Amino acid sequence: MMPVYKPWPASGVGIGLRHEHIQAVLAQKPKLCWMELLIDQHLSSGGAPLHQLEQIRHNYALTLHGTSLSLGGCDPLDTVYLQRVKKLARHLATSWLSEAVGFSSANGQFSHELLPLPYTEEALEHLCGRIRQAQDILGQRLLLANPARYLQFNHSTLSEGEFLAAMAERSDCELLVDLNNLYINEHNLGEPAEQTLTALPAGRVREIHLSGYHDQHGHLLGSHDSPVQPAVWQLFQRALELFGDTPTLVEWDQQLPPLERLLEEAQRARQLMKKVNDRQRQAP
Repeated sequence: MMPVYKPWPASGVGIGLRHEHIQAVLAQKPKLCWMELLIDQHLSSGGAPLHQLEQIRHNYALTLHGTSLSLGGCDPLDTVYLQRVKKLARHLATSWLSEAVGFSSANGQFSHELLPLPYTEEALEHLCGRIRQAQDILGQRLLLANPARYLQFNHSTLSEGEFLAAMAERSDCELLVDLNNLYINEHNLGEPAEQTLTALPAGRVREIHLSGYHDQHGHLLGSHDSPVQPAVWQLFQRALELFGDTPTLVEWDQQLPPLERLLEEAQRARQLMKKVNDRQRQAP
């Protein structure tokens, strides 16, 4: 008989739970509130991996994050895939589901990278319709994350902040603010990260992501293979000032360190969150 879990919201600081750390998490039971699972790593029909997630779910809130819906694409939404995601989310009573803004398929061909959209009214209306369709199938709001972008379209008419704010309101979705991606876009494309932050509706911001980047000869890549960099920590402080005590995740997907190193990053995020909260409480 499948276990039945009572949903509870993710809060405070969490980590991205990857296969390599599952055994360590089960053995050590680190002091965390929640963990994020990558959807496509856990859509198997059962067996040991699902059993391990059930064990972890006894002690932690879980969320699901994906990049395969291709919400900005023109191929029909994969409703079978959505139903599988819905089943997994219900089974584990996950706090929420998140996806990324962009597309990963065209004419049935799939990209290994998330591809960017032009920031236009036409793209916005197309994207919002597909978000609403996905949310209707899933039976819940999605959190949509701003992507790392390595090019921009000359015919874009909206800033990233304007595009994301309008998307959240028109589709009734929520926002996942990826601060590493904001900094990458600022460095590579000259789009001020703080300007994007201040354009977002605070009431729609549900989660923050922190991660590291790779400097490829002066061009930054969203590699998630290193510690959070100083500029991103600075953006985190500003985001907390704008959005308040927002659930925050530390991501590390490639060249994974021991679990203890990832927990150090989470502890630093927790300390900064406390510092901002204390300062705001003391303000007149």
